[in-house]
Amino acid sequence: MLRNVLVFVIAIAGCAVEDTELEHDEPADFEVDPDDGKGDGVSAVFNQHLVFTDALFTAGEAMDAQAVQTFFEQSPYGNRSWLASHTVDGVSAAQAVVDAARAHNIHPLVLIARMQTETSLVSKTVQPAQRMIDRALGCGCPDGGGCSSEYKGLAKQLVCGATILRKWYDASTAGTGEWRKDRTKRTLDPKA
Repeated sequence: MLRNVLVFVIAIAGCAVEDTELEHDEPADFEVDPDDGKGDGVSAVFNQHLVFTDALFTAGEAMDAQAVQTFFEQSPYGNRSWLASHTVDGVSAAQAVVDAARAHNIHPLVLIARMQTETSLVSKTVQPAQRMIDRALGCGCPDGGGCSSEYKGLAKQLVCGATILRKWYDASTAGTGEWRKDRTKRTLDPKA
């Protein structure tokens, strides 16, 4: 499941910078890799073992509230997300995402991707049912079971999600977690 989140983050990140690429005039922006004929610096071969770097995952300061707001205003789904006008405890949903991300040094897009993966909240144009918002990142909602009221609501979901993702990341890099860096683990999908 974490791999799916990471793949989604990369897809979102690519969409988020698409318009800004046109504003660059540096020679390196136009260099073509002779191996794949692409000028974007991204390998033509997908590496399932390195979806994105640790530095990207832990870039909690990478986006401010305005950047997240812009993302919600012009989502990669070609629409304006309902989150663009939603407030959480008196602050914009964008600010709530940034606050949770910065508190745990997680890239804000990781939280946004997790929210989309779990409940498709980012792609929605109208506010969904409150029960969907209450389980936005799936935190405290185990598969096959009910959700804990302790994590109910978007603000609590963002904080819980950031906390858990950071905990998993730290355990992985320390070699103490269920998911360990440089160690193959079988999942339910056919990839190792």
